[in-house]
Amino acid sequence: MNTNKFRSLLNIINLLILVSLAFVPLHASAQIPVTGELGSGSTAPVNTSPSLALFVEQVKNGSTQQITGLYIENLFSYPVIQQPGGQPAYVSSKYNLVTQFGSASAFGSLGILAHNTLAGKKFSEIKKSDLITIVYGDGRTLQYQVTQIRSFQAVSPNNPTSSFIDLSTNQTLTVEEVFYQTYGVKDQLILQTCISFHQLDTWGRLFVVAVPYTPATIENASHRIPATIEL
Repeated sequence: MNTNKFRSLLNIINLLILVSLAFVPLHASAQIPVTGELGSGSTAPVNTSPSLALFVEQVKNGSTQQITGLYIENLFSYPVIQQPGGQPAYVSSKYNLVTQFGSASAFGSLGILAHNTLAGKKFSEIKKSDLITIVYGDGRTLQYQVTQIRSFQAVSPNNPTSSFIDLSTNQTLTVEEVFYQTYGVKDQLILQTCISFHQLDTWGRLFVVAVPYTPATIENASHRIPATIEL
C-alpha cells in the first residue's frame, strides 16, 4: 500500500471514530427534584394509618418488583407511584401519593419523593430510629430504620440542580455531592421533601435516611460506604 492510500485510510478511520463518538450517550446531570408544590396554597388532609396488614391488601397488584406502598405505624400509609419515563424531576401532585425516584435505583438505593404541602408534610414528623415499611406489589414487605435526618437550604430553591447549604455544618455542597451522600449510598432508603421557610415552600430540602432494619442498625449505619457514582 502506498503512502497516500495509507493516509487516506487513516483519515477515513479517524472520521468514523469521531462520528461514532457523537452517538455515545452522556451521563445525565445529577438532579435533586423540587419537592415543594410550586404556587400551591393547598395543604394535605389528615392521613389515617390503617393496620399494616390492611394497607398491604390495599396496595397489592401482583408485581414482585414494583414498590407500591410506604408505611409508618400511626403516622401515614401512602401508595407509591413511579415517575414517567424521561422525567427525573417528576413528583406527584396528588395529596395521598408519593413518588419513587427513578434515578436512585441506578445506584442501588431507594428514593421516595413527596411535596411538603401534600404527602411530604408528614415526613417532617419522622424521628431517628423510626421504622419504615416498604410494600411490594406481591405483598412482600421490607423494614428500614431511620439513621439520619438531614436538612439543607437550596441556593436556587426552584432549581433541581441547585447547590445546597448543609444546615448542620453551614457547608455549601454541589447537587452532585448531595446526591452522592444520599441517593448514591447502596441499599439506603431516602424520603425527600422540601423545607418551607419565609413563606417559600421550596426554600430547602429534607432527607430522611434509613437503612435495612436489624437490631444493630443504628450502630452499624456509620460504617456504610457510598457506592461508586458517575454523574
